[in-house]
Amino acid sequence: MVIECVFSSGKHNRQRKYSNSGVRRTIVWSKDGSRNLEDRTRICGLTAPGNASKKRPVLLLSLRQSHRLVEYHLSRSAVAQQERSRPMPSIEIVDSGRIDERESAFPQAVQLPNGDILCSFNVGGGAHVTGGTDWARSTDGGRTWNVEGTILPRVGNATNALKLSISADGKTVYAYGSRSYREEGGRFGEGHNEPIFCTSTDGGRTWSEPTVVPMMGFSPLEISHGALALQSGRLLAPGATLESQDTLGRLVIAAVSDDGGQTWPRHTTVFEDPDGVHGYFEQKLAEVEPGLLISTCWTIVMDGVKDIDDHFTISRDDGLTWSRPKPTGTMGQTMTPIPLGGDRLLVLYNRRYGQQGVVMNLVTFTDDSWTIHHEGIMYDPNTSAERPDVESGVETFSGFQFGFPTAIKLHDGTYLATHWSQEGGHFGIRWTLLRVDW
Repeated sequence: MVIECVFSSGKHNRQRKYSNSGVRRTIVWSKDGSRNLEDRTRICGLTAPGNASKKRPVLLLSLRQSHRLVEYHLSRSAVAQQERSRPMPSIEIVDSGRIDERESAFPQAVQLPNGDILCSFNVGGGAHVTGGTDWARSTDGGRTWNVEGTILPRVGNATNALKLSISADGKTVYAYGSRSYREEGGRFGEGHNEPIFCTSTDGGRTWSEPTVVPMMGFSPLEISHGALALQSGRLLAPGATLESQDTLGRLVIAAVSDDGGQTWPRHTTVFEDPDGVHGYFEQKLAEVEPGLLISTCWTIVMDGVKDIDDHFTISRDDGLTWSRPKPTGTMGQTMTPIPLGGDRLLVLYNRRYGQQGVVMNLVTFTDDSWTIHHEGIMYDPNTSAERPDVESGVETFSGFQFGFPTAIKLHDGTYLATHWSQEGGHFGIRWTLLRVDW
């Protein structure tokens, strides 16, 4: 940018140029800071050097105003050059491996203040969950893992799948999920379950006895995320209602605790279609910044459980109220947002129809929009599928071979993603280390 300042003093004008690159701007001010209308007209009629037929666009300002304007345009130019020099948004897969191979599924990880990473997952039955919840630890940034024990075992016909989260101060690890009382031949949305909450205050070495989180009498529930721990200290424990085969996912609600999970005195609705048509599965919640939260859901038409675009909602009051669901424009299923700062997200989701895989996006969002800036494949099972001609989409759930992608930001700035997949004929947990450049 070239900024040309023309000093006016009586009948004479002096010029000073501030150069960077690009566009020319001319600023004129009076030395004493005051001119009458006639003088302004005369000054604004200055001609460009070497070409008396062309008028130079000028602006009459005081000396102080002109200095500020010069600084403003120079700073704008520097910002523009910085934006132009930024690389295109990209995601690099740094490494990948396996955590567990014991017919396990539904992993979720946290990183402790000392750098250790814990990952929980259910063991037995894969995505059908026929056992309890174990945890593994990594001390080398997620590349190698040791299974350390069981958070909550199966007892009788009561199975469970708990997911980890961590308090803002890093002192408490939470394990939250569903304890289900299985019935032979039961379908999705049938039977009875309850939300279960455990804690660890020694870095995941030992765990408390489970407590039941009240959910306004709803049962069964689909619980697909750990309890979201906010910077304020608040906890949100989410679940989707499964009231009947005709109203699967009609509501996503969350129990609210402000005392570390000791009590849950109130609830909020995270997703609800005001028209009563859509249902919401696989809820995922994230804190973008203090007070600002985002949630995403695999979205269906409840009549026939037919997939449509995934939807998102926003809360601006620390999770107490949520916006009307808005479409992302992405025909996916399970979708997880991971905040990158500002309005930017790393998004992982399952694509199970067409060319299958776990897809990774870089996204910006507003209250009403969802814009994809980069897309790549994190996990490719080398399969493709079309939605079968079945009476209800529930009948397709048993055939899923991968799912539940989530990710956390590590202390070194990389991102550790985990998901379950069926490889070599059995279910297990896969980790993937990502580097985001944006």
